Amino acid sequence: MLNDLKTQFSHSMQTMRRLLQQPIGATPGESARSPRSQAREERRQRVRRMRRDLYQLLEQHAASRALMRHLDLVERTLRVQGLTAVEALPVRVIAKALIQLERLVWDWSPAGLAELRSRMAVIVKNQPPQAQMQTQPSVTRVEASAARGIIPQELADVSEVDHATFEAMERSWHGRVPEALAGAQAA
Repeated sequence: MLNDLKTQFSHSMQTMRRLLQQPIGATPGESARSPRSQAREERRQRVRRMRRDLYQLLEQHAASRALMRHLDLVERTLRVQGLTAVEALPVRVIAKALIQLERLVWDWSPAGLAELRSRMAVIVKNQPPQAQMQTQPSVTRVEASAARGIIPQELADVSEVDHATFEAMERSWHGRVPEALAGAQAA
């Protein structure tokens, strides 16, 4: 009988000790998490926020995924494989996706979009000098494109106009070749 009482008292003391060792904010059934697990959970929450905000942005317009292929690739990679897979994408793809994201977003208040933009900008900025030369248009490529009558995407300025303005511009250009292109084709 005395041994039973000692065992019961011992178990009660262990239970009381565990209860007193819990942090104040924790509920009785929840144990305290380590700083490492808290940091891991915060990172998961940030990635979920990035994924959700980018998905919502691309779903606002039906054609945005077809028009912004690089940004769509980043979104799909983030959704399926995670942030480390996005960081493993070629820098050229991330740079183009960053440009597309900056052109598309005017309000950077969604924290997920702002953090995604920041991470992509850091990846592009920290790329090796050899890769920087590949992502930036070279003068020879621009000159070669102009000689063939093609305006590179980096130099094209596209804006929307009404139909009457478009028809007026089309009539003014009908049958004429710009002087710069005529000179380049003649040479």
